[in-house]
Parts: sequence; structure tokens; C-alpha cells
Amino acid sequence: MRRCLTLIAATTLAAACHSAPRGTDAELALAAAASESVTVALADSIAPSQGFVASQVGMAIESLSACDDRVDARGWETVGSAIVDMELPPGFTGSGQTSQVARWNGPAGWIRAASHSGDAHTGWTGTITSECDVYISGSPAHIDLVSGYGRAVHALVKVSGAPDLALEAQARTIGGQAQLLHAIRYARISAAWGHPY
Repeated sequence: MRRCLTLIAATTLAAACHSAPRGTDAELALAAAASESVTVALADSIAPSQGFVASQVGMAIESLSACDDRVDARGWETVGSAIVDMELPPGFTGSGQTSQVARWNGPAGWIRAASHSGDAHTGWTGTITSECDVYISGSPAHIDLVSGYGRAVHALVKVSGAPDLALEAQARTIGGQAQLLHAIRYARISAAWGHPY
């Protein structure tokens, strides 16, 4: 009996070790494509948690750069204050204008100008998605695009012979953020900024 069981076990192992029939080239290609499809789907599902930008039709969804400006400002309205003049999309109205603070609210969000102490990144909240050094109204400035609660634009302008000027804007959408970035980049700082009347 023992000899019979050993013979059955040996026969079973021999059958198991026998190589499986090889598939056709078409079957192998289908298996490879299915495997690659699963790998891509897995990579796409974990990419956002690894900090990669989601993309659609080969282009990044969030491609706005602080150094870029592609906004068409035709039809925008001129707004002004004792601190700064700028062009804003229609519908913005001033609120809380003084010689130290200017603010406008509108459909795309809000924008504010005021004195700022500290470096370019002091006092802002959110994650900086892009930053750029530019000139605003002839003065060196640092601009941050920030994502967090909404979409913000923060600019610190180093005005010669006057306190640093902060231009801060908050938008609901990336389109609104692009508009407010454009308004800030082309702002005209008053010659009276920081000087007593």
C-alpha cells in the first residue's frame, strides 16, 4: 500500500511539472495589453496621492504659472485708490478705501492692496503652486500663486523709498485667478504711496 501511494504521488508530481501548453502570439499580446492596462489604471489611481498633477487629453488641468499672462483684458474697467490703480473685469466695486488699504470685490473674487512687513512668503496661507519675480509699476516684485481655500495671488512689491506693498487677491476658479494675476501684474502704484500728504 505504501509503495502504491508513493507511485501515485510521483505520478502526480510528474504531471504537475510538465510544462503547460504555450499560448499563441495573439493570446500573449492580449495578456500583455491587459496587464499594461491594469498597471496604468493603478498608477492613475495613486498619482494624486503622490502629488502628481492630474491631466486631461495630454494637458495639465492646472497649468497657470505666476510668470505667464494670457488674459485678454479688453472691456475691463479702471479702478483707482490713493494706493494703486488697476484694470479689473466688469462688476468690481471698491470697499474700504483709505490711504493705507484699498479693496475691491467682484464676481471673480476680491483684491486688496496694503502695507506689508516681512518677506515675500510671510502672512500667506495655502500651498504655493507657482512663483515668479517680476516688475510691477517699475518696482521689483515677487508673485505667488496659492491653492488652498480658493485660489489666491500674493504679490509683494518692493517700492523704492516707501513701505513694501502687498497686493493680495482671492478667486473661486483658476480662470478668476488668472484674471486677478493679470490685474496685479499691470497695477500702477501711486507716487503718493508711503509718503505723508
